[in-house]
Amino acid sequence: MTVSNKYAKQKQLILIGCFLMAFAMTDSFAAINAFDRAVDHPPIPILDEQGNHVLETHKPYSPKKTCAGSGCHDYEGITHAYHFEMGRDEANDKYGAKRGLPQLVSPGYYGGYTCMQGNNPQVLAKKVNKSSADFADLGSAGWVKSCMSCHAGGGWAEKDRDGIRYDEKKLADIKPWDGDYYERMINPQTGEKEIALWDWKKSGVGEADCLFCHVRFSKLKLPEDSGLSKALSPRKARVALVEQGFFRQAASGLMEYVQNTDGKNLLSIARSDEQFSLDEEGLPILNWHADAFTETGRVVLSMLRFPENKNCMECHLTSNSRRGFYGFGEEAKQTLATDGGDEVAGGGGTIEDDYRDDVHKGTNYIADNGEKRSIESCNSCHASQYFKPETANIDLDADHNFPKGNSDMDVRNDLDYSPNVRSCEECHINSINAVVGAKYDSLLHSHTELWKESGDLNGYDDASLTPITQTHFDVVSCQTCHIVDKTDGNGKAFQMMYRFRIAEDGQSKISPYNPRLRYYWQDKTSGHILIKTERDAIFDHAEDANVATITDPLSGEALGSVSVARGKSGLIYLESDFIYGDPATYADFKAVKKAYDNLLRKKGYNNPDVNMVWSESNEYVISHNTRATEEAMPCADCHEREANGVISQQVSAQGILGSSNSRVVARIPDIRLVSEGIVSIGLPYSKLQANGTITQNVADILQESSVDPFMSLLKNSSASEITGKFIKSSATSILEAADPDLVEFLAPQFTHPDSFIFQASKGDLSLRNMLVAVNSSIANNILLPTFRVSLGMLIGAEKPAQSLLDERSFGALRSRVFYFDVVDQQKNQQAQINDAVMLMKVAYKGIQTDLDNINIVIANIQGERIRMLPENDLVHIQPATVLEEGYVIFKIRETGYFLVADK
Repeated sequence: MTVSNKYAKQKQLILIGCFLMAFAMTDSFAAINAFDRAVDHPPIPILDEQGNHVLETHKPYSPKKTCAGSGCHDYEGITHAYHFEMGRDEANDKYGAKRGLPQLVSPGYYGGYTCMQGNNPQVLAKKVNKSSADFADLGSAGWVKSCMSCHAGGGWAEKDRDGIRYDEKKLADIKPWDGDYYERMINPQTGEKEIALWDWKKSGVGEADCLFCHVRFSKLKLPEDSGLSKALSPRKARVALVEQGFFRQAASGLMEYVQNTDGKNLLSIARSDEQFSLDEEGLPILNWHADAFTETGRVVLSMLRFPENKNCMECHLTSNSRRGFYGFGEEAKQTLATDGGDEVAGGGGTIEDDYRDDVHKGTNYIADNGEKRSIESCNSCHASQYFKPETANIDLDADHNFPKGNSDMDVRNDLDYSPNVRSCEECHINSINAVVGAKYDSLLHSHTELWKESGDLNGYDDASLTPITQTHFDVVSCQTCHIVDKTDGNGKAFQMMYRFRIAEDGQSKISPYNPRLRYYWQDKTSGHILIKTERDAIFDHAEDANVATITDPLSGEALGSVSVARGKSGLIYLESDFIYGDPATYADFKAVKKAYDNLLRKKGYNNPDVNMVWSESNEYVISHNTRATEEAMPCADCHEREANGVISQQVSAQGILGSSNSRVVARIPDIRLVSEGIVSIGLPYSKLQANGTITQNVADILQESSVDPFMSLLKNSSASEITGKFIKSSATSILEAADPDLVEFLAPQFTHPDSFIFQASKGDLSLRNMLVAVNSSIANNILLPTFRVSLGMLIGAEKPAQSLLDERSFGALRSRVFYFDVVDQQKNQQAQINDAVMLMKVAYKGIQTDLDNINIVIANIQGERIRMLPENDLVHIQPATVLEEGYVIFKIRETGYFLVADK
């Protein structure tokens, strides 16, 4: 659908004026912030994994030993950030089952529903498998091979799901079919595929490659004795080693291109005919250049304090097509066309209409501490220390959990908005130096006045103007109006779709997004979702064929056919990798279903009934390439004008937020496939049409997402469990954030100045009303940041719980059955936390106003030792109302289950 723009005639002149104004401010364009300049890192030795100098051992260098071995950087703390972990620290074999997707083990790229490989993505094997038949597509080693081109190392490339470094695990302690230590691979002797123990000691682990973010890619140079005809990109330099199973050498793959400050390469990797030369142990030969080191064996490298745009986009390049985002480099700057059109005063041509531009690029921002930066890179919004004073000491152990909002990736949801990226609201509303325009005292004021001046508020009385603007602020995100005319990397215009998502203030707001439609095959009887290995098992074909036969696994009968192509879907560790097409006819669909049913029968499933479920894996957030005010979406794109010319208050069905903003998201050859249960439509706003197309429209999407503002297939906005970590906070700030009427009850519980708090903005509404706080101690300051928390509720537990309450005369259930679980880095459950008293706030459905009238019933995490909490541990009660749940605050000293009952 084409979006109109009533400012089209004015746009060019306005843009020209904006460009000249910015150009006249000499520090607005192309200013290099001090933190963006590369600096000479103090001289350092380059060490291997044993801490020995690489010039002596000729082994791969170890980022861990080199950067942390001297005690300079907290390698363990840094690599525990979510960009490294990507779900490893949240992984649990039951994670997906709790969310209706039993094949998944985590919310992140590691073991979650990956955003790659189309409708047939690879699945990570669970930690515990009864047999090889239960082993999924990949173990952890296969995941490293498939994903280390972008993944910087550390996290799941270095440690197993229990926090143990892979190459330090004792063989005797490895259980059969452990998804961290077994791998699906080809036996070199037989040529057959098998699941075997991966040799982590030989491959090594993928330590975090610090230089992947902290060297300037434009300064990388291939050494003259490399044996390569042309340089590889930083990603490919690493993956060239990783895909051959040389994980330990991955960081050295990039290091080969790094030069010291004298312009000398430190390393070259031996090659013959552009293939790695191997030593007698079958490992790449590394030639470290002694002349690049000082007499004391040290090197001086030019390094970035904060990654530059190219470092980020080396991996986030997929944002081109998913989000219409092209990075924040020079291409984001507004530029002048070289020919045609009216010339800008002073020469140079017209403003170039470039879909990659962002109005923020090159402008200045002053943070609350008075620090001023030119907005030139991703760091302006996504680096928490980018605005610290330039004279401040260097934080050698800086937290690498980059500030994030509520995205379409569910990794570390507990970090959403805490601290937030420099969002629209952060800079334009909440900041001390809020950017609102010189003539206005607030963003609300500026919008009201601009809409008045444009005539958009004609016909409304003065008293209603500010409330009308405030209503838009409450319901519509800034991005909805200020991100328009998006184009993907192929020059194709985006059809922007809109849904509700949870914003920084905790409210659901309409936001632009791009859905990623996916399907999966699921057995309706058992709930089992077929993995890639299972799905591919029914196809037979010759090596060079372009058609594959659908074969019955029980009878061997040919049932139908699908297309087949040779390609890379990610299983790069297998010799052959084929991509199978969707069944093209009604008969072929039935053939695939029959084959999958019989595949599961052969594996021992009872009465399998497999069907294709159409759903969405990700709702790709669109947050970049912001347009200037004058280019923002006009009111008429959402609202119609009434006969008297006044803009209607109602959202138009013909507008971008209405039913006319519709798109075809999938197509099936025959609608009988749905009526017969072979195909299911997994989302209520996806509608099957008579011609076999599956469509979505924004009106239906908004209706559904207003109830459940989910952003991914995991639907964590309404999940029955939330996970995360304790966040350190001062007791003072907790009390200041509390409702004033609660302070007198809470203050006696916070006697120590430091506290830790766990709370999440997602999950079922009852969970969002919950909180755990621990007043700190010296021991807790050390332990609590390393613990992981799960806070959830048992689905369908109300009747058994009430029976138990009746049996013991504990009262009537007035809450869900909640649980609070804490584990350490090795996933060991913690019954207590140093005997600390924890303050718990839980949702309450009753109407009692007196603590004497309720019971808190608790049990340990094993579901044993059921008892009532002593009355003196109850702190405060807030009854429920017609509109919202109430809550109860109480003290506990151990983890486990708990519920609230009225006496």
